[in-house]
Amino acid sequence: MISSAETMLEGWKNHEGKEIEVYEQFRLLTSEVIISRTAFGSSYREGKNIFDNMALCKFLKTSDELESDKLEKGIYNSIVELVKKREELAVMSGEDDSFGNDFLGLLIRAHHDANENQGISIDEVVGECKTFFFAGQETTNTLLAWTVFLLAHLQISNKKQETKSSNCLDNKLRIQMASPNSK
Repeated sequence: MISSAETMLEGWKNHEGKEIEVYEQFRLLTSEVIISRTAFGSSYREGKNIFDNMALCKFLKTSDELESDKLEKGIYNSIVELVKKREELAVMSGEDDSFGNDFLGLLIRAHHDANENQGISIDEVVGECKTFFFAGQETTNTLLAWTVFLLAHLQISNKKQETKSSNCLDNKLRIQMASPNSK
């Protein structure tokens, strides 16, 4: 998480004094770090297909249901592929129930629960992942963008206040120096 944030900030140094589209920068950061890596143990590249298709699904109209169904199937297949990779890794490690300690690992463990009443279906795993991918990325991205906006606004306000205070002090000193009774 830290290295991804440092990489993003390092790239900002090339834009010093210029405007940066932080919303897009944070969209990439939250997609890579918070959602893909932290929750699903995958990279942004693996999750990119899911993000892209989900974003398109959000804007399609009902007349485009065929395209929407195709995107929905693509999202479903991408998540199932992530699940299968995780299951294969667990089998290869010799620990059939070692699916990882992240969000996806917990969902897969629940999917493989021996008690049928407590287990969840693969459709439920996919549904939870879709919710987490989209809602988690979107809300975190928006929060980061607004935080930076408010901090920048606060910094600008503080600079303006310092300038006003400095100007007032300069004017007061000039008035005192010009006044014959200013001893």
